[in-house]
Amino acid sequence: MNKISVKPGSGVSLPPFADAHKLVEEGLAAQAVDESDLPDIDTDDDGEDDKRDVLGEMEISARMMITGGDPKEEADLKRADRAMIREALLMAAHATYKEGRQMLPSDLQKALYDIASDNDEGVINVRNAQRKAKAAEMAESLGMFTQAGSFEAELFNREGELWPEADVTLVDLGHLAREGYEAQMALTMVSMTNMINNIAERDQFLGRDIVFTVDEAHIVTVNPLLSPYMTKVVKMWRKLGAWLWLATQNLKDYPDIAEKMLNMAEWWICLTMPPEEVKDISRFRALTPEQESVLLSASKLSGCYTEGVVLAKRIEALFRAVPPSLFLALGMTEKEEKAERRALMNEFHCSELEAAKRVAQNLDRLRGLTEKQQEPATV
Repeated sequence: MNKISVKPGSGVSLPPFADAHKLVEEGLAAQAVDESDLPDIDTDDDGEDDKRDVLGEMEISARMMITGGDPKEEADLKRADRAMIREALLMAAHATYKEGRQMLPSDLQKALYDIASDNDEGVINVRNAQRKAKAAEMAESLGMFTQAGSFEAELFNREGELWPEADVTLVDLGHLAREGYEAQMALTMVSMTNMINNIAERDQFLGRDIVFTVDEAHIVTVNPLLSPYMTKVVKMWRKLGAWLWLATQNLKDYPDIAEKMLNMAEWWICLTMPPEEVKDISRFRALTPEQESVLLSASKLSGCYTEGVVLAKRIEALFRAVPPSLFLALGMTEKEEKAERRALMNEFHCSELEAAKRVAQNLDRLRGLTEKQQEPATV
């Protein structure tokens, strides 16, 4: 198992343009981009074409950095702005390919400044003063992700290395879940997804699936640019043996644009929920009266079991999950549950893990699985 924490000083690097040289290798020239040919960002292609749109993915990453994840700034971007971003991306990709190094956000920033000043031979489309000013403005916006010494530059503006490959990799994104880090969170998700996609493409003939599980998914997918990106990737992953699992306790916070992504879910596993949360499901999935009734019938008994409903193409069923006492004890995060563990730690001078084992033994006794409390095994 490999554990990675994305926070200042961790040394983690997730360059968002790591696949930029594929544009050059595919023969895409550094040239002016016709804004009339640009696809809408949330265009849903129902075809079976599995070819990646690398330039489109890079455009999404660039827009996340330029707008900072602000929906108002994103809405103000015109098609001409998008065309200029793509031209700058192509310029930076070709320049770094010639230099034999990975493309970074600072290379995109330089390309936009070059467009603003017309001082580079790679600039094809000479623009008027207003468009040059817009290019300079977008380049300046990228400064948040390129400023030396900043967390954003540490994370996104350094050449990245492949993470150690393991059966299980745990990534802690808690630092990015704070308010004001929406763009950084979305960009991290794009970079990690690209990394996983490269592994899936490499290993597609090995017969071993990849499961990408995202906890608290309503937090990491709230950016309106991220859901269309994930929709396109997940479509392609079906033939690569990679699967996206989204775990959330709050469907209400998903943006409306996430509908296409959630509509693609083949399995819905819904633990007991109040009526308002059942209505939240209906935003993204049509529910029959019978399905709503089954969802509302699920119940739970604290410390014993939790019921839920599976909704899939071939099965619809009510189930009851009865986890082992130790699993319940290790997952207890409520304030009174933490206080109980602390009291046991103080009483028996033991670690938190040993205290959790004592809680589990008490649960076993309450469940009638043991007659009396025994000393926990030493870890």
